[in-house]
Parts: sequence; C-alpha cells; structure tokens
Amino acid sequence: MAVGAAVVTIGLLFGSAKAGADTVPVQMLDSSLVVASYVSGLSQPIGVVFLGENDLLVLEKATGLVRRVVGGVVQPTPVLDLAVNSNSERGLLSMALGPDFPAVPDVFVYWTESSTGVDTSAVTEVALLGNRVDRFVWNGTSLVFAQNLIRLRALQTDNVVTPGHPGTANANAQGNHNGGVIRIGPDEKLYVFVGDLGRRGWLQNLANGPFLTAPQIDDTFGGPEPDNAHLSGVILRLNLDGTSPADNPFFAAGAALGGQVGANVQRIFSYGHRNGFGMAFDPYSGMLWETENGDDSFSELNRVIPGMNGGWVQFAGPISRIAQFKTIEATQFGRALQQVRFPPTRIGYAPSFAISRMVSFPGAAYVDPDFSWRYEVGPSGAEFIDGDALGEAHEGTLWVGSARSFQQVGANGGSLYRFRMTANRLSVDVSADPRLADRVADNLFRTQKFEGTESETLVIGRGFGITPDIRQGPDGNLYVVSLSDGSIYRITAVP
Repeated sequence: MAVGAAVVTIGLLFGSAKAGADTVPVQMLDSSLVVASYVSGLSQPIGVVFLGENDLLVLEKATGLVRRVVGGVVQPTPVLDLAVNSNSERGLLSMALGPDFPAVPDVFVYWTESSTGVDTSAVTEVALLGNRVDRFVWNGTSLVFAQNLIRLRALQTDNVVTPGHPGTANANAQGNHNGGVIRIGPDEKLYVFVGDLGRRGWLQNLANGPFLTAPQIDDTFGGPEPDNAHLSGVILRLNLDGTSPADNPFFAAGAALGGQVGANVQRIFSYGHRNGFGMAFDPYSGMLWETENGDDSFSELNRVIPGMNGGWVQFAGPISRIAQFKTIEATQFGRALQQVRFPPTRIGYAPSFAISRMVSFPGAAYVDPDFSWRYEVGPSGAEFIDGDALGEAHEGTLWVGSARSFQQVGANGGSLYRFRMTANRLSVDVSADPRLADRVADNLFRTQKFEGTESETLVIGRGFGITPDIRQGPDGNLYVVSLSDGSIYRITAVP
C-alpha cells in the first residue's frame, strides 16, 4: 500500500536477569585474544561511554544511575540518578557523547521515565510517552539536564478493549520493544532506534492498522498513522537540538502530510523494524548497521540505507523465505507475534503479495537483511573494530553480543559473534562457511531457540551472559558489558 505525498513476544526480559556470572566460563575461542574482568559488582549495567582512557561512564538499567569508573574502580558518587521504570526492557537504556565532546560537553541519554518520581518496575507506572531522549551537559563531575529532544511511546496496554472492536486477546500490559540504542553518526546527527512497542500501524507496514473492520485504528490511543503515540519501529535521525534534518529521506513527504504525523515522518531514517539492541557505524565506510531480534524466527543483521523499509510485520528475514517465516510463526512457539490483533495466519506466503501490502513512503526501498538466523538467537550490542590494536586479523570486523545468557537458554546464549567484512564493506563476508552462501544461518528448531548450527565460524566468545553493549575503548581494546554478570569484560590481544 502506498502512502501518497498527501496522505506474545520473546521479550528478552533484561529486567529479569539475576546477577552472577554465566554458567559457562567466559572464554575467547580465538587464541590471539584474551579476556579478563575489567570491573564487576555493578547492578544490571547496560551501556558505557568513554570520557578518556581508563575513564568511563556506565549506565545501570534498573537503578537509573550513571556511574563513573576510573582505572577499573567504581567511584562512590553517581554522576546522574534518574527515576526510571525498568519493567522488562525499559529503564536507563543508552548514552552517546556529542560529536565535539569535551569541547562541547553534550551527552545524550535514552531512558524510560517512571510516572511515580521514584524507580519502579511496575508495568503501568509509566506515562504514555514515557520513553525520552534528553540532552545533558557534563560539568566534569556530574551530568546536568539541559533539554528534552523527543518523547516516545512507552505504555503498552493492548490488553484493554479498543473502542469499536469486541474484546481483546492480549493477556497483559507489556514493557518491551523499546529499542533504546542511540549513536552519533559521522554526519554528526543523532540516530535513535525505537522498537515497535507492539504497535501495528503504518510503520509496521499495516496501512489500515491491525483490524479487519472499521474503525481502522491501532489501539486505544489511535493510529495507525505515526502520531506521537505511534512513532515506533523506526530509526530516527535528528539534529542535536532534536529538530529534523532537511536531508532526511522522508522530509518532503512529511511536509506534504503536515501536522503531528508529518513532523514525525520527517524524523524517520528507516522503518519497518521490530526491535533491536545494537547499532554501530562502520568507521571505514561510515555506513550504519543494526541488529534486530526476531519473534520466533529470523533474527537479522542489517546494513541500513536512508529510506529503508525493513519489512516488519509483513515478514522478517529475506523476503524469499517468507513462506518459512509464516510456517514458523503460525505453527511453533507462541504463534502470536506479541500483538495478536495481527495474528501470523494473516502473513502472506508469496513475496509479491507481501510487497503489495507494505506501506511505502515516497522514496522508500525494501532491503533484505544482510544476514539472518532462521530461528531467533537474540543478537544484541554491536561494535566495529577500528585499527589493529587487537591484531590485524580483527581490524574492521563487526562484533555482536547476545540478548540471552547461556544460563537462560543454553546453546548459543551468552555468545559473542565476529563478522568479517567484504572488501567493499557492503556486506559481511560469509565465505568461511559454504553453508552461509544464502546469508542465512539455518539453525535448528529447539523450544528455547538460540540453537547455533551454521554459526560455528561466527562465534568468537562464550560465557559473556546478556551483552547489550560492546564498545572499543581509546586504548583500542574491546569492552563488553554483561548485564547478567554485573560486569564489564575487557578483550585484549595476547602479548
């Protein structure tokens, strides 16, 4: 469907993770690398940024605290304390330093605000637009609030009857699929990954929303158009003051639409995304990559182009596999796609049918994922290696973490994946395993998913637990944040 110029999930449950090392020892599978604990004793760490060598800020998901770690030692006084709602995948989620930091000491934070004024994990203690991206200023000892850039949907009460439609089959309120990753691009713009939040509207490729009969809305708050309550399943590209860059792919289309919906369309860099915890810019090409979780099938690794439509909810994974996608989602696991108002039985079998149903803004383009796993493996934090501090063999590689620990799911839980890149850096290089020539790891069915067949050449580390963030430090080493272990691990080259 074209939009003219005028017009029960796998919830990864970060919040349920218990402290303590994963049930397999942390280890590197490449003999040229060694891993050691850099700092431990943290409470659900979810992200880091570096102020300098051996000087970093750590975000704690459920406490709302930003802690400073100097020389591997946690400083006694937090630099920021936010009242967060940490239910499921909510909380203090991501941070990015401004492009001219520290000369211009701007720091950007994505977090979920508690509606009670204190930390809470109650699913409904959050405002409708409780997710927010704020700008703070670093004064050398603390972060001082400066500006709210955008407020985003947080409250998911799809268990409430929608006006004009009988009953509801959605059992509970949800706190997942917030996305929450923010990064500064080489263009000095702020990129914000917003998960689909269980929405089923335009940005999920449903022009008329999830219902088959009128009123054609998304939920109790309206939709399916992307007003403020339905701006989800997108990567936003913003100026550092929160305004929309005039060279965004749908800026003209949004201007033609006008109003709140048009203003939101102007912010969009890409859409048709489900949920993800990893975004990274390739330091050699400048291109944006993101990890995306499947429901039960087809986790993805995407190279994101401006104006990209990722295809969700019409399908996940390569479009040539849509029949397989439908079979898995309609016959295995929960068979719900979280939001049961659009059940998997309504997924099309043929690629042409799916394409015809997609919402297409002027200039939008569907792009297959660069790499997929047939069954969900929960790819998480992502980072490129810039330079050869870890050895020439690792220069330019892309590293991806896991959103479930081995303790939770066994198999490939808690793994680190390393991807080599093709010479033109447009794709990951899968030549080491001929089984991956189709760019899909055809892992096997198991009730807990996370099965590792055809990922053997990609896994480079095990036992890291839930790893929502991976960052290369100023020293060139790799720092892996383990939410479940309460630790940050440092990977270095063997001397």
